[in-house]
Amino acid sequence: MNIQSFSMISSAYSNPLSFGDFSGLNKTIYYFSHIFADQKFMTIFSILFGASILLVASGNEAKGLNAFKMHYRRMVILACIGLLHLYCLWYGDILFMYAVMGMLAYPARNKTAKFMLITASILLMINAAVYYTATEAMPYMSQADIQELATDWVPSSEAIEEEIFANQSNWIAQTSYRTQMATEMLFSGTFYYCRVLALMLIGMAMIKLNFFGERFNNKSLLMQAIFCSLLGVFLILNRLNYNIYSNFPISAMFDQENYWGSLMMGYAYICLIIVFCRFKVLNRVKSYLSQVGRLALTNYLVQTIICTFIFYGWGLGKFGTFERKDQLLLVICIWVFQILFSVRWMKTFRVGPFEWLWRSLTYGSVQNIKKT
Repeated sequence: MNIQSFSMISSAYSNPLSFGDFSGLNKTIYYFSHIFADQKFMTIFSILFGASILLVASGNEAKGLNAFKMHYRRMVILACIGLLHLYCLWYGDILFMYAVMGMLAYPARNKTAKFMLITASILLMINAAVYYTATEAMPYMSQADIQELATDWVPSSEAIEEEIFANQSNWIAQTSYRTQMATEMLFSGTFYYCRVLALMLIGMAMIKLNFFGERFNNKSLLMQAIFCSLLGVFLILNRLNYNIYSNFPISAMFDQENYWGSLMMGYAYICLIIVFCRFKVLNRVKSYLSQVGRLALTNYLVQTIICTFIFYGWGLGKFGTFERKDQLLLVICIWVFQILFSVRWMKTFRVGPFEWLWRSLTYGSVQNIKKT
């Protein structure tokens, strides 16, 4: 999904009619990516990030380290990396948000799984209420506020040209635009904060409940995956078809159906991944994918470097020229490259380069990166 934000104007992510061709294969790609990808993988990553909070803390305690101190140092460093990423490269950064929410999630570490799940449910409802209130408030907004929303939702040709020009400018000339977009993202991202914190708490609860272990057998996990997938797809399709039929009204900005549907489908994907990992099939594929996961931070940042080089003015300056079918081909190429790179890198090194930097700064000493 990020490829849309790298290569197209910002409104095109939520309103595909605002920019570029939306017919044929381009429409089909948007349709399926919205159903099966949009917010689903962010759901998975948020849950796994929460689970990692408990695992890393337990590992530090086993080493005789102060888990509390190490966690907050780790999150502060991640926040700094996120801010650099946000203001120097790409406004779509999620690292800063994950670091801040990781700080808020940690105090729940010694709470029960029940407490975590109840708190997560409340946070998800609060976030949904914010979306609902924003939608219901539209008829009561001033004409000026409505016009501002409409301008962002369907930008004028002049606004589109300005955004394309800004992104096709060199890095120095792009500074003002990049700073503005990054700052807006920090504040507009508050729509996601409750959701991300809730999912982290769910991930922590899953660890306590041994969800990733043997709590559920394969049949149970498959049944949960089927139920959640069907319900999630039904909700998302219902709204998506309405949006397309209605030419994507402004109310689509606060999409409740994808909000809840993505939670269900993200959970379903996790269930399916657990079942897949239990079967002794495609072991080489599993090994390759696990190497990619061990370089998660590096691969995330390298994706930004590759895409900003291709689309921004400090590189090839192709912003605004890739249709969705072109974006899909590029995504496949980047995935293949990163899988091969990760496998090759992990043959020699213990962790990725950015993971090594993060660990070294966290522990206050240069960590061994090469395998012994």
